[in-house]
Amino acid sequence: MLLISVTARGYPCTPAAVAPQQSVAAIRSPAARTTDRLAGAATSSDRAPAAPANPLSPRETDVLACVALGCTNADVAEQLGLRPETVKSYLRSAMRKLGAHTRLEVVVAARRAGLLP
Repeated sequence: MLLISVTARGYPCTPAAVAPQQSVAAIRSPAARTTDRLAGAATSSDRAPAAPANPLSPRETDVLACVALGCTNADVAEQLGLRPETVKSYLRSAMRKLGAHTRLEVVVAARRAGLLP
């Protein structure tokens, strides 16, 4: 049986009676496990990137924030410097992305997803 103790700094120290080959093997074994673990982590990061956390564009989020406050399309357009038709377009896009059918549903879905406070 191989006896290896660890110093306070984490370096292995072997008794003098242990053969050098056993010492080298005992040190390489944890090093090999660490190398394998690091190699596995490198290959796992090569996977396809995850879906973005926020599927909405910044402008869609701005429009939804105003809608959540109870603003009409005309109010949102005035506040954001857009045309009312553009506001409707952003709303439709956000509804499609979040699977909602009404203004209330899209605001609730955005809040549940953590996209709105």
